[in-house]
Amino acid sequence: MRRILLIAIAISSLSCGATIRQLESQAGAPSSPIPPPSIAASTATSNCDVLARISHAPAPPLETVDLGNGTKRVTSAEAGYTIAAPASWFVSSSFFVSSGVPGVLNSSPSFGQAHLTSYDPTKIDRASQIASAGMLSPDLGIRLDVELWRNPKLETPEDYAKNVHIGADQYAVLPGHAVTIAGQRAYQTTIQDEHRFQAATGPLDVTRQTRLLWLVPVLRQDRMLVLYATPGESALRSHVDSMVAQLQISQPVVSQLPVINQRDAILRRWLYDKNGAPLAGRRVEAKLTTYAESNPAMSGSLNLRIDRDPEELFWIVAVSGPDLPQPRGGPMQYSPVPTTWIE
Repeated sequence: MRRILLIAIAISSLSCGATIRQLESQAGAPSSPIPPPSIAASTATSNCDVLARISHAPAPPLETVDLGNGTKRVTSAEAGYTIAAPASWFVSSSFFVSSGVPGVLNSSPSFGQAHLTSYDPTKIDRASQIASAGMLSPDLGIRLDVELWRNPKLETPEDYAKNVHIGADQYAVLPGHAVTIAGQRAYQTTIQDEHRFQAATGPLDVTRQTRLLWLVPVLRQDRMLVLYATPGESALRSHVDSMVAQLQISQPVVSQLPVINQRDAILRRWLYDKNGAPLAGRRVEAKLTTYAESNPAMSGSLNLRIDRDPEELFWIVAVSGPDLPQPRGGPMQYSPVPTTWIE
């Protein structure tokens, strides 16, 4: 049976390992500190010989430095911001925490994110979190999430606020107002959340919370720094207000990662068996694209929040033919014949 399969080579050792800036400079594009992330997929169908020779220079990970005065400095070089927090607060570069390990946070970082809590998030009762959809009692403390979001329409913070939706329980956004943060015009508003939960043998339980929201422009117009704190009813709200007021914005550091596998090697992996014999009826094509371009095509997600470097390059591989292998996670999802590239 002849089938067509679309695959994203998303393992770091197989990615083309550089940002779109390097590819544009390779093609002779004018240099710029913050060029627009654009590439025609139809032109990225060859080996990355030049990118294979660049030096390995990833952006520094989220850095936390104890200042010795009761505060710590948290810096995201790849997103371009610095924020100060009480020294006793917990800091993670991932939205999620590890399960069942008290005091240990998730080691899988998310691009440009910092999640700060006045409490140890790994010690929160899981059952109560599920019942309240993660809405914690103000008595436990407060959480501040700092995330980098896409701003494809280059909107002002006031207009951008109309498209911000955080969580399934958000039901209202209150009128906000302009504020000055990091020396520029930002926007502050409040979100109201409500969650309804009813156990099989219990009454309806309604949990509400206030989410404090700040939108701060960064040095790239196509991105927005989104900060939100929950619950807004916490007595520690003044601490968060002070932290956000002292936020600093800087030029982001761009990762430079050399090519590890080339297009020819990827094609051979699908065209020949382990003994080097050609696979009958097998056809393969590969195109180079950014993560920002490939993610909606592969997952259907249009999420504005950035979780992975949008400019990281990936090979998108289309394979057709009989006897395609099955992945460890179960049967592949095959596209109908014929298939076309999503441009």
